[in-house]
Amino acid sequence: MEEEKFSFSGTFQKGKEYVDTQIKLLQLKALAKGSRIAGSLVLDVSKIVLTLFIVFFCSLALGFFLGELLGSNALGFFLTGIIFFVILLLIRAFEPKLESIFMDVTIRKLASKWDGDEDEEVIEEKVKADTHEKFTQNK
Repeated sequence: MEEEKFSFSGTFQKGKEYVDTQIKLLQLKALAKGSRIAGSLVLDVSKIVLTLFIVFFCSLALGFFLGELLGSNALGFFLTGIIFFVILLLIRAFEPKLESIFMDVTIRKLASKWDGDEDEEVIEEKVKADTHEKFTQNK
């Protein structure tokens, strides 16, 4: 067997490869976490838009229903507007408490997406494959 001699250039090269691998690992982790958060935001925005459509069509139905009960569509839609105005006043009255609830929910959701561990396995496999490829190239 041949004994390998210590060389600064080899050690420096290995150190450089280690730093490059760590940088690539951080990039992959940031990409994975960012894509999870972006995907979650897209889904949340989609849910909000669909909820707005539901509220819109339900308010139209309520306006027509109340209009038939009152004998005038104008009164039905006016009463629907008053209902929404009362809801707005209730939201305004409880604004600080609602704001803190929504902040907590948002922080928990983003933190759960940021701390997701299922992406770690994919990243580790990618880094292992890259490291193995570099190792076989150096042989």
